[in-house]
Amino acid sequence: MGRVEILTGVERRRNWTDEQKLRILEEVAAGDQGIAEIARRHDVLPQQIYTWRRKLGLGSGGGRPEITLLPVAVIPQSKVGDSERPGPGDRSHPKRPAKARIEIGCRGGRVLKVEADIAPDLLKMLIRAVEEA
Repeated sequence: MGRVEILTGVERRRNWTDEQKLRILEEVAAGDQGIAEIARRHDVLPQQIYTWRRKLGLGSGGGRPEITLLPVAVIPQSKVGDSERPGPGDRSHPKRPAKARIEIGCRGGRVLKVEADIAPDLLKMLIRAVEEA
C-alpha cells in the first residue's frame, strides 16, 4: 500500500466577500504601506491582491476604476474644406450623399478615421489594434 498523509489543522482556503476585498484594496490605495506589508497583515499573498484588482475591474489606483477621457471635436460636414470644393459646373460625377465620418485620436498621435455607422465591437477592435501598433 502507498503512503497516506493526513493533514490536520486550519484549512488555508478562505472565501473573502467583495466588501472585505474592497476594504483591503482601499487600504492599498491609501499608499501609506506597501502591498506586501498589507498582505501579511491580512494573511494573504500579494498576488491575491493583484488578482482581486483585476477581477473587480479596478486599476492600479486601488479603489477607483481607471477612466481615460479623450478629447472630442465635432466638425460639421459643411464646414470641412468649403474653399476647396469645386463649383457646380466642375463636377464630373453625380452628387453622392456625404457619409458622416469620425476621427479618433489614439495613443502615440495616431488618428483613426471611420464611418459614423461602424459597429461598436468592430470600432473597439480597431482602436485596440491602432493603439498596440
